[in-house]
Amino acid sequence: MRLLLFSLLICGLANGQSIQLTATTKQPVILTENAFFFKDSTSALRFSEAQKQKFLPVPQSNFLLPFSDNTYWYICNLTNTISTNETWYIQWENPVVELITCYVEQPDGTFSEDKGGTFIPKNERNYTTRDPTFRINLPAGQTKKVYLKVKSQRGHRVDILLFDEKTYQANRVSNASTNSFFNGLVSLRLFYILLLAAFAVKEITFRYYSLMLLLRSLSYWGLKTSLGNFLTSNAYLATLLNFSSYHLLPIGYMLVIKVLLPFQRFPGYVRHLVHAIMGVDVLLLVFIWLDYSWYWLQASTYLVICSQLLVFGLYVFSVKKKYAIDWYYSVPFLLGIMSYFFLLLSQAGLLNALWVFEVANFFFISEIFVFGLFLGKIILSSQQAEAASQREVVFNQAQTHKLKELDALKSNFFANISHEFRTPITLLIGPLADLRSKYPQEKMIPAMQRNLKRLHVLINQLLDLSKLEAGKLQPQLIQSNIAAYLQQLFASFESLAQSRAIIFNHEQSEYHKIGCFDEDKLDKIVTNLLSNAFKYTPDNGRVEVRADYTDTHLLLKIQDYGIGIEAERLPYIFDRFYQIEPKDARQLEGSGIGLSLVNELVDVMKGQIWVNSEPGAGSTFTVKLPIDQATWAEFAIQTKTSPTFYDPGAYELTVPTKPVDPILNEYDGQILLVVEDNPDLRAYIRTIFDETFLVIEAVDGLEGLSKAFEYSPDIVISDVMMPIMDGFDMCRKIKTDARSSHIPVVLLTAKASLKDRLEGLELGADDYLEKPFSKAELQVRVRNLLKIRAELREKYSIQVANYGSRQEAIPEPVGPDELFLKEAIRVVEAHMHDSKFKVDQFCELMQVSRTNMHRKLKALANQSTTEFIRNMRLYRAATLLKNREGSISEVAYKVGFESLSYFSRSFQEQIGYSPTEWVAKH
Repeated sequence: MRLLLFSLLICGLANGQSIQLTATTKQPVILTENAFFFKDSTSALRFSEAQKQKFLPVPQSNFLLPFSDNTYWYICNLTNTISTNETWYIQWENPVVELITCYVEQPDGTFSEDKGGTFIPKNERNYTTRDPTFRINLPAGQTKKVYLKVKSQRGHRVDILLFDEKTYQANRVSNASTNSFFNGLVSLRLFYILLLAAFAVKEITFRYYSLMLLLRSLSYWGLKTSLGNFLTSNAYLATLLNFSSYHLLPIGYMLVIKVLLPFQRFPGYVRHLVHAIMGVDVLLLVFIWLDYSWYWLQASTYLVICSQLLVFGLYVFSVKKKYAIDWYYSVPFLLGIMSYFFLLLSQAGLLNALWVFEVANFFFISEIFVFGLFLGKIILSSQQAEAASQREVVFNQAQTHKLKELDALKSNFFANISHEFRTPITLLIGPLADLRSKYPQEKMIPAMQRNLKRLHVLINQLLDLSKLEAGKLQPQLIQSNIAAYLQQLFASFESLAQSRAIIFNHEQSEYHKIGCFDEDKLDKIVTNLLSNAFKYTPDNGRVEVRADYTDTHLLLKIQDYGIGIEAERLPYIFDRFYQIEPKDARQLEGSGIGLSLVNELVDVMKGQIWVNSEPGAGSTFTVKLPIDQATWAEFAIQTKTSPTFYDPGAYELTVPTKPVDPILNEYDGQILLVVEDNPDLRAYIRTIFDETFLVIEAVDGLEGLSKAFEYSPDIVISDVMMPIMDGFDMCRKIKTDARSSHIPVVLLTAKASLKDRLEGLELGADDYLEKPFSKAELQVRVRNLLKIRAELREKYSIQVANYGSRQEAIPEPVGPDELFLKEAIRVVEAHMHDSKFKVDQFCELMQVSRTNMHRKLKALANQSTTEFIRNMRLYRAATLLKNREGSISEVAYKVGFESLSYFSRSFQEQIGYSPTEWVAKH
């Protein structure tokens, strides 16, 4: 039940009732509970005649306006006793009403008139909301009568609500957000389903269900009165289109029943009844378009209810008879029917309960999400059925011959497409090499070459698929540090583990092991096995890898703690196109060739692979590969000392760096801290700012936080996804610590959703930039942030001068920076008279290092620590001299100066007058 927007004092009866509006909350008044009504059976009474009729209390909140040709009048008196709000809104909380007129009493005793409803064109309505809404001017201390005249063939349940200006606008925003969410949800589902039905899932059941979802989506927009208004500006035609959208639902129900249930096994009269409902539905629609009257509309409502009851009955009958039922379609189908079933019962007057709407919404949302969960299984089943059908066709028609043709086609395809890819890559490799020779100091060319080489490797892997099937793939062996190579492979999965909060442990018995191996094939074996391990491991799970070496072999174990594999499935997991079907019906990416490829590559490498698994406990894949020279004696083996896989140590960009430590502690220029775990990107950012900043670097959030505290940089640029501590956590700690709260933070990330951006900004980040970013944009944003900090320094510097001279009181701090300044001023004031109070004691009392105190005060007030203490004393001395609170020498000693000459010289520099001139001036 809705909470009241106003505390109501109800006095009088019938036409004399007055609702006194006294205090506001955040909810609307439900006028229904205090309104009165009169039924005009003739629908011919004029307003002046209706005023004279006897009005009766509305029987209940959320009352039923029946299907009829009658006109209903409603009245309520509103008294604004205290509120200064003059603008109010009355809302008829149901958009399907066809014609509603609002009469509001005016100061001269006359009544203004305003109309709404679906029969009124949108350009003639004085409201933009979905529900008819009327604006009322009710100044404080006045009482007004409000009449509503309602004529609607369409039966519906409704509440009459009253809003103040602020609540009405908030309600509009809330409704718009909710409607946008559900419209987006329904639209996205419809688009995705129709796309699948048209191009991917050609199963007849799926297509019939897609047609039913199309009708259900249209009916949803029709109930919201959005469909007709979108298609036409003619109000009457729009009303017909809206009603037709949900009137046609029985046709969708019956079509789905024919494919979801064993329709041919039902008794003959049931099949005839299904077809009769479809025919009556079409015939009734014709009558409605020819004669839009309440009896046809009511008949339509009961027809939909009857079709829904028939569906429920047929499912009960099928379960009782133990017929095969596809529950992946049936469960969301029944949930969708139930969501509308309860609404129709309430609308027809057969069910009167407030919980109807909550239950209907629950079933509506459940249907969308349950079908989304089951969709993966539906598509997978369809693909498996299609694959089985294709295999049967191939088997029946000269299977061997057809498979050879298919193999030849695939080999040609991969060879041709690899050739097409290689041509443009070749055209890039050569010019890049020339550019590197021409511009050896250009720092990003090596990174471009590495990534181009990686792309070249991926293209070559396409060709390997055809070579594997043709039996032409041979090992390309090198002798190198296999342990270092594997370490880099394992490290490439760390960011994936971090993004899904998976604990990823990898270790080796040796970290320097020379052996014979094929880089490319080992890459594919490890990558496929790790990809599978992560795919079948839930978020917050665990994956472990162990590499053990002997003189002749590598033994690699990859263990996950995911869903596991049933014993009966284990013999088939290395078969081509075979996929594990998890019981939770998750939609998992992949085509079923990964493990088959791994098995074939292991065979090429003269190795072995086996798996141990237990459902619910995870799986362990073990690979044993020979790495000794004797096993590969008949093959040519190259000796290699540097890895071709991405190695940050081997390919670190050579960027000239400025001295950082210990010189940094005395450095007084601008410092930029770059926190990024990718060395190439870290180096690239350095090249952008190296000319204007002293750039220091950190490889994770924890190191970045430590350096922010230690060096107090002028600005921080940080990635979000990093090991140990991510950018969000680091930003939060920087912004909540007094030592670093003043430092601007720019977050760089590939997570570009609104939620992620809001999370970063709410944690205090000063700016948020999406990867890949523009160099110029990053420079402008950094420049703007530093400009803002400079303006703040000027502001704080003036404030420090005013506080020091006591021209104004220190306000309550509103953030860490203001709190820090207030504490610094308090400490200096407490030791103002002490000439021995120096920087070291000041920093000790502030619990900040000397370097951090210097950079903090420079950032906040553009003053060094020494200048801050001295200027506070001079500002205080100026005030004392101005107020004649002592001689010049006395004032100098009061504020901590022992040397009068130094005091006079400092006073002249800071205040602009000598002490003598200052005294004479005032």
